[in-house]
Formats: sequence, C-alpha cells, structure tokens
Amino acid sequence: MSHGNLEGKLVARNFWPACENCRRFEACKTKPLHPAYPHNWHWGKESASFPEGELVLLSWVGTAAVGDPHTACENYEAGPQHFTAPLPHHQHYLALEKERQDLDVQLEGLEREGALSKETEALYVQLFRRFTKIIEEQRALRTDAEAGKPAAA
Repeated sequence: MSHGNLEGKLVARNFWPACENCRRFEACKTKPLHPAYPHNWHWGKESASFPEGELVLLSWVGTAAVGDPHTACENYEAGPQHFTAPLPHHQHYLALEKERQDLDVQLEGLEREGALSKETEALYVQLFRRFTKIIEEQRALRTDAEAGKPAAA
C-alpha cells in the first residue's frame, strides 16, 4: 500500500488519488504498472481542514477491492502539481500534531498501569493539560486561518 507522497502536504478539498494525478501517469499510458489502469484508488486519510485546502496528516492509498490484490498499485504517488508544501501555520500545526500524538502514547501508557502514585498522577495531569492545550492551539490555527488572521508566533 502506498501513502501517495501526501502526508504533510496540502491538497485541494476535491482531490482524490487516481492514475490521472499520479506522477507516473504518462509512463503508465504506454506500460501500466498495474492491471487496473486507469483507476481511482481507495483513499484513507486523516486531515485538518484549512481555507487553503486539506492538510494531510496520514494517508494510505490502495484498492477497495477486497480479495483482489492484483488491482493495487504500490507505486502511486501524487504528482507535484496536485499538492503544495505546508505554509508556516501548517508546519506549526504538524509540529503540534506530532507532540499531541507523543503525549497520547504517554497518557495511554499511564492509563494502562492502573492505579497511579501521587507522582505519576501529577505527571498525568501535567501531560493531559499540555494535550488539551495543543488541541486548543490547533483549533485556533484553523479558526485564525478561516478568519484570515495571521498565524500567531
């Protein structure tokens, strides 16, 4: 399965992975890399919506044809004309997302341990406060972008 070279990139709201927007499309016209050519791919993604488009956080591109692995293209990669690099406020959002995911792992680990000592409970509260602050910061980045406000430093 391919990620489509889309993670951390900004795509149009109506973007969908397909042979036609793959960087290998012209080469595949004469010698397709998979039997399903031309094809629209199944796309799973996690993204954040901004006025400029969708900021792709996670992406997996494959086929929805269960049991038919022959239709998949392991080489799908969106052509550079179909995405843009993140702007500074998108980069800040991505950095916050990485930190949020790391905190989530730590919080889940503490929760699995069960009963917390006073020290561990204090750490949990500290991590959880930062976790919720990150979510607020991410929401503000999207809201400010929608309102046309410059991103906070």
